[in-house]
Amino acid sequence: MLAPLFLLILVPGSWQGSPAKPPSFPGLPTVKDLAEAAGYSATDVEVITEDGYSLWMHRIGNSSGPPVMMQHGLLVAGDSWIARGPDKDLAFSLLKAGFDVWLTNQRGTVYCQYHLKYSRTDPRFWNFSFHEAGYYDLPAFIDRILKIRKAKKIFYVGHSQGTAVFFVMNSLRPEYNHKIQGAALLSPIAYGPGFDAVGSNPFLRFAFHNADAIYAGLINGRIYEFLPRTSSHIRTVRQICSDLSASQDLCLDVIGLYAGEHRTNIDKKNLGNLIIFGPAGTSTKNLYHLSQVYKTGQFKMFDYGMKGNWIYYNSSTPPSYPLERVTAPSILYWSYNDPLLSQESVQKVASKLPNLIKMQAVPDPKFSHIDMIWGENARYILYPDIIDMFQSLMEKDKI
Repeated sequence: MLAPLFLLILVPGSWQGSPAKPPSFPGLPTVKDLAEAAGYSATDVEVITEDGYSLWMHRIGNSSGPPVMMQHGLLVAGDSWIARGPDKDLAFSLLKAGFDVWLTNQRGTVYCQYHLKYSRTDPRFWNFSFHEAGYYDLPAFIDRILKIRKAKKIFYVGHSQGTAVFFVMNSLRPEYNHKIQGAALLSPIAYGPGFDAVGSNPFLRFAFHNADAIYAGLINGRIYEFLPRTSSHIRTVRQICSDLSASQDLCLDVIGLYAGEHRTNIDKKNLGNLIIFGPAGTSTKNLYHLSQVYKTGQFKMFDYGMKGNWIYYNSSTPPSYPLERVTAPSILYWSYNDPLLSQESVQKVASKLPNLIKMQAVPDPKFSHIDMIWGENARYILYPDIIDMFQSLMEKDKI
């Protein structure tokens, strides 16, 4: 989950163009650019969800191996998985190991440009959270990948919110458990550590304590889209975080506040060209739903307040997601230096999953939330284990 660098960037997105292909921005490599620079081809595939959202996913390499779907976290997009290069990114490691890699994008990101009924300027376009992304987006991607590949199962890699949507899908649409051969869930988000557990983090404490007022203010101000990817944002973030900028330490300070301080594990020389993939957009409602999870420490559906909950759920409180219905083989990877979770919150998730392979802490006490996808040492101490786990499950299925 990559939070904003600066809260002043709150204006709606301005990209306009043909939905016939994914958007592109001056100075920002496209998925095809990134793939080709690493020696691979890339294919863009449009998917329409049951509720009418157009979403793009990207197939990297066109391998005939076992398909792997990679789902990004909050405020980034699928391109974040291949932003560093062939010797560093998990996606390329999977390709080298013979897997067929698919990068997917949730609704609300830059790769979700239109709806069959609502325009992006319509508030109804933004009336969703990670709940709808899990219920509609992931099934649409999975079914399309399986159809193209004529396969029965896929592997799944999710980071942060990419784990939350996985839990939503498999708990509410349990038939999809049978389509998952194995899932690697990085920084699993379901039961947040709770408000008390983040008391020492001023950034998170402020955000959770004032979440209701912040959400109300944004909605009253008709700000339904949060931190979109725009050309101006790309330029601003690159300037602030560049290794040639005097403000790079400030950039790293902000990252450390919400993702855990471990700046020695980030490629600071290329940080300006990496962090620009961060602002990729989401809905304001999604952020508020996540804040509810973290503030309460409970993995529940969106809380509309007592009156709204009676309308939506016929109850004064929102229902919990039934994680005991998530039966897909799963492994939970977590880290000690991650302010967005705790050993207790991950253990709580683990206790609910009936087909958990293992719950594993990354063997680096300073490993952070962002290190899961961009940490310099992740390729040595994390990614080989994910690949080994997938290969072991393949061998097990052959028996």
